[in-house]
Amino acid sequence: MKLHPPSTEEKLGFDVIRDRLDALTRSSLGQDRLAGMRPFGSIPPLRAELERVWELQQALRFDDPVPLQHVLDLRDVLRRAAPAEAYLAPEDLVAVRLVLMTVRRLQAYVRARREKYPALAEAVGRITPLPGLEERIAGVVDDEGRVRDDASPELRRLRRLIVQRQAALRETLMRELREAIGRGYATEEQPTIRSGRMVIPVRAEAKRKIEGFVQDVSATGQTVYIEPASVLSLNNEVRELEAEERREVERILRAVTAALREHLAPMRDNLRVLAQFDLLQAKATLANQLDAVVPHLNEEGRIDIRQGRHPVLQLYVQRWNEAHPEADPRHVVPLDLSLGIDYHTLVVTGPNAGGKTVAMKTVGLLTLMLAYGIPVPVDPASRLSLFDRLIVDIGDEQSMEEDLSTFSSHVANLRYMLQHADARTLLLIDEAGTGTDPAEGGALAQAVLEALTRVGARTIATTHHGSLKAFAHETEGVENGSMEFDQATLSPTYRFRAGIPGSSYAFEIAERVGLPRAILDRARALVGSAQVRLEDLIAVLEERAQALEVRLQEAEALRRQAEHEKATYAGRLRKLENERDAIRAQALQEAERIVREANARVERTIREIKEAQAEKEATRAARERLERFRASLGARREQDEQRRRVEQARARRSPRTPRPASAEGAPGPAAGHGPIREGDQVVLDDGTAAAEVLEIEGDDALVALGSMKMRVKLGRLRKVGGPRKQQVTVRQTASSGAGLTAFRARTRVDLRGQRVEEALAEVTHLIDDALASNLDRVEILHGKGTGALRQAIHEYLATRPEVASFEEAPWDQGGPGVTYVTLR
Repeated sequence: MKLHPPSTEEKLGFDVIRDRLDALTRSSLGQDRLAGMRPFGSIPPLRAELERVWELQQALRFDDPVPLQHVLDLRDVLRRAAPAEAYLAPEDLVAVRLVLMTVRRLQAYVRARREKYPALAEAVGRITPLPGLEERIAGVVDDEGRVRDDASPELRRLRRLIVQRQAALRETLMRELREAIGRGYATEEQPTIRSGRMVIPVRAEAKRKIEGFVQDVSATGQTVYIEPASVLSLNNEVRELEAEERREVERILRAVTAALREHLAPMRDNLRVLAQFDLLQAKATLANQLDAVVPHLNEEGRIDIRQGRHPVLQLYVQRWNEAHPEADPRHVVPLDLSLGIDYHTLVVTGPNAGGKTVAMKTVGLLTLMLAYGIPVPVDPASRLSLFDRLIVDIGDEQSMEEDLSTFSSHVANLRYMLQHADARTLLLIDEAGTGTDPAEGGALAQAVLEALTRVGARTIATTHHGSLKAFAHETEGVENGSMEFDQATLSPTYRFRAGIPGSSYAFEIAERVGLPRAILDRARALVGSAQVRLEDLIAVLEERAQALEVRLQEAEALRRQAEHEKATYAGRLRKLENERDAIRAQALQEAERIVREANARVERTIREIKEAQAEKEATRAARERLERFRASLGARREQDEQRRRVEQARARRSPRTPRPASAEGAPGPAAGHGPIREGDQVVLDDGTAAAEVLEIEGDDALVALGSMKMRVKLGRLRKVGGPRKQQVTVRQTASSGAGLTAFRARTRVDLRGQRVEEALAEVTHLIDDALASNLDRVEILHGKGTGALRQAIHEYLATRPEVASFEEAPWDQGGPGVTYVTLR
């Protein structure tokens, strides 16, 4: 994404974001990568970067610490190690080992969590751990940067000899020093080192009393440092051993540096990955501080910001709250704003210091941050676009060197916009039409906005020109917007509202400040009654909009409460149904037990009858009674299961599905009249299942219940219809369970952002539902946009014979963005 002018980042406040990221990086590697950071130009790499940052956000919040403790800049170290025969100092090798340790731990950390962090796992795939080199350096140099005694056998031998000879040297020196002190030649009790050799301090006047070599003299000249002749050979031996030690250390360092030299390329790659991770963790840390997320990303220029907060203001408010814990916490007023969906150009009006410019900068800064791969503080359902260009005209660009006045600089920016703007350009224009004659400036601004709208550029312009308010209302693809203003206190609320122009409230604010009444009356007269009436109308609209917003908030609160209560009662209903089913199952088990006992009793009776050589007819009758009892129990079980399935099906039905007319109507003509005869349709006394009477025998009837037959008492049956040729619909009684939810048709549908096919389907449902509910009018909110959606809807409405008429809403209720439909 290209930026214009070059100061765009500073104008939008991104310089503050850069400074914050710079403070959060852990090394000059990350800082240099930040300095070279540029906006992404396409979606795939941007999405990959945002995924990496988002995964690091989760790791920093909820996981073990990310191992990035030693991200050190080794670029100069690697350059010095490159020449043949070069060797690094021990402290340089310590830095190399720490970086290798960080590389190894980082890769292990991410790979152990590759399922959670796949984007980070792909990034660490470019890391090359060098455990062999890391171990070799650790075996040569300790953490303090000193070559280890066991770095080689020769070094161990030399250092042991040095310690031994130094001990002998010190013992001899102490003997010489004690003797000098005893003779009054010296006062200090410890030998010291001068010019690399161990000596004893002697008074200047006694220097000739001790045989030896003067190695140094104090600054005052009162003390002479003498190397006694008795330790000369010992000193020489120690010096020679130390020289051998230095040569051995140098040999060891050369060997280790040569091993490093073989891996310079992967080491440089490792540094690049560490620099990337350093900047990633800075972005993730900042995102967590802002409570930022990755919104839906697109390249179509669609912006739908929900609950967006200005990032710089958010950081400021956080610092203020931390510095004033005793005060009431401050909050950033969130922004809800859309662009590029129903309209491409947004004209924002309202009073000075009302938040117009801040709202516009919020859109620009959020867009810019996202283009840099930084999550933004918005609702996750928000949508932001990656543009090819971001062009701003904010602030004063006057230049004495280039002979540009304020107005000339604005015109130059507008010219650049007209030359480069297209459908993939975001334009931000602050105080459009200012800096010159108001009438001419307003006309010029309108002409520019018309041209930008025609090419499809996404444009936000703030202004005080009343002519631009009318232009936005009357022009397709252009919409008004304003910052809410509390008329009671004459103070801004900093909340943005789309669709309503704002008043400047110049007279009201001037009156409150104390400007004389006569001056205000004269000013109103000079403006003209028409302008005053327009401003008064805008003020009334703002007041009504605020009242409507309060009502909407109250309605939303009631809706949430109703949803909560609905969920509560649904849970209670499920609990009761479960308890009912459990009781029913228990009752059936008890009934089966009784049947088993009765079965056994009947079988005994039959055996007794057989044993008594009873008539076959008596045996047959006994068995038939038993079979009827069994069938009755089976029918009852199937009936309960059928009712359970019906209740589950009803619970799954959509609330919008109308209840069949027969389910609400009375039974058929024969329902409830006359005696029950064979072939009649009946319902059991609990009202849950329909059956057909097959035969009647005394007070008993044989009925067919689905695929089952059973005998029941006539008193348990209720007639609901004649023979099967009549269509019968049984209505569930209130005692058998909860009824279906009554169907309630919608009176308004919001189609903004939908395609024509989807929108026409919604309109069809809206009209059909309204006709079923005897509604006489519905509203269709389709937005202004390009007018294509509105035209398609109007053409469809003209084909519906049920539609008596349709018309646009009044301008203060949506105008060409809303259609009222009257039904016959």
